[in-house]
Amino acid sequence: MNQLFQAQRKTFERVARIGDHLQKRFHDMQDPINGLLLAAVTGEAILLVGPPGTGKSRLIRSLCNLLGLLPDEILRGQAGKDERSGEYFEYLLTQFTEPSELFGFFDIVKLNKQSVLERKQDGMMQQAQVVFLDEVFNASSAILNSLLTFMNERRFHDRGEAVETRLQLLVSATNHTPTEPHLAAVYDRFLLRSRLNNVAHPGLRQEPLTRLLQAAWTESFAPEIKAAEKDTKLLGDLVLYRKAVSEMTAAGRLVIDPNHPVLSKLTALVGSMVKFELSEMSNRRLVKMIGVVLAARMLRAARAGETAIDIEPRDLNIIMEYSIDRSDPSGEAKLRQELEMRP
Repeated sequence: MNQLFQAQRKTFERVARIGDHLQKRFHDMQDPINGLLLAAVTGEAILLVGPPGTGKSRLIRSLCNLLGLLPDEILRGQAGKDERSGEYFEYLLTQFTEPSELFGFFDIVKLNKQSVLERKQDGMMQQAQVVFLDEVFNASSAILNSLLTFMNERRFHDRGEAVETRLQLLVSATNHTPTEPHLAAVYDRFLLRSRLNNVAHPGLRQEPLTRLLQAAWTESFAPEIKAAEKDTKLLGDLVLYRKAVSEMTAAGRLVIDPNHPVLSKLTALVGSMVKFELSEMSNRRLVKMIGVVLAARMLRAARAGETAIDIEPRDLNIIMEYSIDRSDPSGEAKLRQELEMRP
């Protein structure tokens, strides 16, 4: 693990800087920002859950701008390049959305002139590095089936042909988590879940309201976009990180130690999450979350300037924070009390 960290420390320091820039611009959004960073590092999908107006769309657009994928003009609300062109794709899904709206319509002119049935794929979802799908669970079964393949295999099937995609990060948003059984498979594929709430609530204090207004006013009307803060090569270097994880695992240099003391804590955590009905914790989710724990530990070490690392019990809090199936403050409080976990 230390060998991996030493090789990738500079990359994680850059990830931390992107997070710092976002923290300065968005009030009280540390958890979703950290979740987005972990999703970018691991390549796993993340679901942002929260009511309308909590800044979900604005946050992902600002991240993509810092990664050099979204033009400054669009972030400022000025006329500019189409949001769906190039490296970033964004779409609001409804029950009437058709797959062609995401993957491209067929070129009717080419069909009539050359008798060739071909999609217009420029600027569509399969060509983007970052994809943001808003209200994902409103989509039809046809869209959801295509999305499962898109998420699992990083490809989509077009008339029997498997087309590779350029996807590096998939972000979706929803106002509420799904309870319908037919949505369970798609929901489980969103390894990371982060919840956002409005500041307004009974008993609201002036201080958090003021901080929100200060940050949101500037971000809405005059976002501070600095070229020096952007890192246009970061996504590519995160691909190299994931490749390094695979190569070290294949070489036997990055393995699960069955005698590691943190495994007893992990066992208790997973069992309690199921006990309090906070997460079903599928085998797939459990295995993939260990990759997130590893990435989070490296990110924490990079921020703290550490030179050697090991997984500690507190690193398992990431599972509690980003792998809850449904929000249940009472159940979460019982879980923390049982395991004596820090909030």
